[in-house]
Formats: sequence, structure tokens, C-alpha cells
Amino acid sequence: MSEASVTLTTASSGSVSTVSRTPAAPLVVLVLTERPEFAGRFSSQLDPAWFEVRKAKPRQWLDGLEADAVLIDIPADDPKAIEKALAAACHLHNGSAAVVAVGDRLSRAERIALYHAGVLACLAAEDESTLRSGSAAAAEDGSEELAAHLASLVTARRTSGVAIARLREHTRNLDEQLRLAQRLQMDFLPRRLPEVVGGRFAARIEPAAWVAGDFYDIFRLDERHVGFYVADAVGHGVPAALLTVFVKKSLQTKRIDGKQYELIPPEEALRLLNADLLSAELKETPFITMVYGVYNEETRRCCYARAGHPKPILLGPQGSLETLEGDGPLLGVFAGATFEARERPLAPGERLLLYTDGAERIEAERRANPAALLEVLRASALLPLEALIDSVFDAVHAATGGRHLADDVTLVAMELTTL
Repeated sequence: MSEASVTLTTASSGSVSTVSRTPAAPLVVLVLTERPEFAGRFSSQLDPAWFEVRKAKPRQWLDGLEADAVLIDIPADDPKAIEKALAAACHLHNGSAAVVAVGDRLSRAERIALYHAGVLACLAAEDESTLRSGSAAAAEDGSEELAAHLASLVTARRTSGVAIARLREHTRNLDEQLRLAQRLQMDFLPRRLPEVVGGRFAARIEPAAWVAGDFYDIFRLDERHVGFYVADAVGHGVPAALLTVFVKKSLQTKRIDGKQYELIPPEEALRLLNADLLSAELKETPFITMVYGVYNEETRRCCYARAGHPKPILLGPQGSLETLEGDGPLLGVFAGATFEARERPLAPGERLLLYTDGAERIEAERRANPAALLEVLRASALLPLEALIDSVFDAVHAATGGRHLADDVTLVAMELTTL
């Protein structure tokens, strides 16, 4: 595409003077018309030092012709002219050329349609009448204004094109960075779930964006105990994802003194984590919900505590559902917050399910409905553990109508199989 310099105008003392410099190369103006005299009119009126006028038939834009500006002729006596002009404008819209429509009598509705199709300007009848005028002075004035108009549109188109190109490059770089962030965040998840005597775990997470505000972990504490949790930083995206890293690094599960250690109960672990979040003095209050549990393989008892998180659900071997209670506020909000300690024995055939509130968005328009989630679980309670989890995700995806998830979704489940 050729380059050209810009004509500058300055105003002083009530008069206007034009300051020009020789362009590096003329601007290429492509005229799409079936009328030879139409292209000739612009050739005779525009300074050849600034503009090189070329003619092409309307269908020739399919051949990839390049230009700095494209003038689309819309003769009033052609009933299909506006239709052909709209097709050409739509095709040229994503190119670098400034597209201008020239019509004898364009209606307001036609001009609006052309602007929507990507036309930058419409030359109305009064603009063309100047070019058709028999007065040499009027024609010269009209040609100067047309030249300035075209140069301005080309400059604006190039400026916007550069800005769009930079935005696309920035978006591509940001996309690559978010992909890397997603891989790093997923690396924080357990690669292999710990084996449990007489039971097993299953888990799945799907972010609403590249990175998630949800997080989970399942880890062995010692030869008898397994710890597990699900956390949800309010919101999603990068800020929420960074808080999940904070949770993983700050959660205290043991007190070690030389060769001795003591497991920290879930309610105490949440209290310490809450204190750490507050002491970090983050600029924005980091709201986090969480359930942390410790399972004893010998006693088959599960100790847990909640911090503003959806209540765990216990599924019986015959499909019954029980919501496990336990109170506690959001993490990172209240200094000195306490969390209720709860304990529940587990029996063979029972399944313990922890989830984030994104799993409740299984109604139309992706609204949260805890009762609807319970219905999905009742209908799928007797399925294998992984199929049970899949059924919840299938319901969440069905509610999106093919769009992205409205929120991150995480499920962690533990199943007891034998004595």
C-alpha cells in the first residue's frame, strides 16, 4: 500500500492558510463503477501528485485489488446499486482501505445501512453537485475539499488499523500468558490422588476463564490420615487465581516439633488461614470460601470445618442425600473469626461430595439453584463415582446454551467401598 504525507492547515488572524509537503507516493483511489465518466470525473478533479485514480468494476473487488481508498458508485437509476454497494462494503470492511460511498440520492436509511456495512463516509448529492458544477472556481473548491476528505479518511483508517493490529498483538500475548498461567495453576493440583484404605477419591475442575478462582487439594497427612479441601475465591480470573496459590501455600495442616508432629484440626487450620489473609493487608478484601476435612482411615471418621462454603453432601448407598451442617464465616473478612468443628462417621457405600457454587448454576440463564443440584445428584446417585461427577458437569454445561461457564466449577468426592 502506498504512503503519502498529510496536508496541514493553520488558522491565524482570522485567515486560513494551507501548508503542504510533497507526498512520498500518491494515494491510490480505487473507483468501483460501471460508468466510465464517473471514474474520469475524479481523475480530472484530484491532483495526480496526491492521488492515483484507478477504475474497477464492482465485482472486481473479489480479485483482491489494493488501494488506500475505495469509492463505491451508487447510481440512482440502478435499483440493485445499493445492494451491490452493501456487499462490496462488507467485503472491504476488514481491509486497510478507507471505503466511501458516492450516491446521487442516498436516503437516510441507505446511509445508515452503508455505515453499518463499514463505509466511513457517504458523499451526498450536494457534494457531487460541486463536482458537476460548471463553475471552475466551485469545481476547484470542491476538489480541494474532496481531496482533504479522502486524505483524512485514509489517515484515520491507517491509524485505526495500526491500533487494531497492536490490540490484536497485545491480545495474542495476553492469551499466551494466560495459557501459561493456566498450566501453572493446574500444576498445583494433585497429579495423583492418594490411595485410601477401603475407599477412593475423585475430583474435577473446570475454570470459567483461563485461570480459576476455584482450587482443591487432596493429600496424605500421615499413614492414617488424609486431608482434603475445596476453596473458592470470590470472582474468577487472574486475581482470584492468585488467591488460590496463597491458600495452598498458607494452609497449615501440621505442627512439627523435632521428630514429633501434631495434626492441626480443620477448624484451627481455617482460623490460622483467616489470620494470614488479614495480616497480608491486601488492597482488596480477599473473600474466600472453603471446606477443609481430615479423614481417619482407622476410625472411618471425617472431621471438617466450613468457611462460608456450600455445605458438603453425603450420598447414601441407596441414593439418599444428607446435607452436612457446620457454621463459619468467609475467610479474609473478620478478625478473630472462629469456625465450628464437625465430625461425621462414614459407612461403606457412602459418598462425601464437596463442590463450589458454580455447580449450582444448572438452570436456564445459568442461575444458581442449590435445589436443582440436589435433584441432579438424586437422579445420578447410583452411578459410578466418576459418572456421578460427569452428570453434574453435564447439567452445568446444558444450562450455558453453548456459551462459556458463568463460574468456575469444582467437585471433589470420596467414596467408601469396603470395610
